[in-house]
Amino acid sequence: MMRTDNNALFFKNHLDAYLKLINLQDYINDINKFINRKARYKRKKIKENILKHILIETFTESFSSILFDSVLISTWVFMEVEFKGYCNAMQKAMDIDLKYSDLKGSAIERFKIYTAKVLKIDFRLNDENWEDLRAINEIRNSLIHTEGIVQNKKLVNNFIKHNNLQGLLSKEKISIDKDNLTIIIVLCRLFIDRIYYIALEKFPGRYGLKS
Repeated sequence: MMRTDNNALFFKNHLDAYLKLINLQDYINDINKFINRKARYKRKKIKENILKHILIETFTESFSSILFDSVLISTWVFMEVEFKGYCNAMQKAMDIDLKYSDLKGSAIERFKIYTAKVLKIDFRLNDENWEDLRAINEIRNSLIHTEGIVQNKKLVNNFIKHNNLQGLLSKEKISIDKDNLTIIIVLCRLFIDRIYYIALEKFPGRYGLKS
């Protein structure tokens, strides 16, 4: 049986994850163009009256909210899949019995515990990096379960402050726009880059960090 090339495996996984996040960023731009195009169309078609401005504004806000919210939810689903896939690949590469799925808790907590305690990997990240992920998860949960009203306001407010996400929380409710969503995806991409940087450092080979 051919031995698995762990260096090639983690390089491939990193490239796949990177491209998916880049595609999500491109999709955000496409959504924004589509919304602006539809708004221009409505301005031409709707007859001039006292409600015209309100109708167009309502369309752009409600429609963009639905689409941008769905992208954020999809982004976090992607991250959870990456947490599991990374740990499963590391488990096999390091020949460890305990599985990621054997742990309890949220996806991010299981990932942090499994990589630090079981795999003994140090990503050289600070508390703020992990808090960013928890905040994104909190935002995702609020969009799905509480109509955008966050439960952990301190966590989300700190996230907004140190990442300069102006307008993300409006009247205690999440309001996602193109710019804030782009920043959130960049943060996820930087985290993915970091964990695979460490993987390639741990399993050096043909595909180095410069690749």
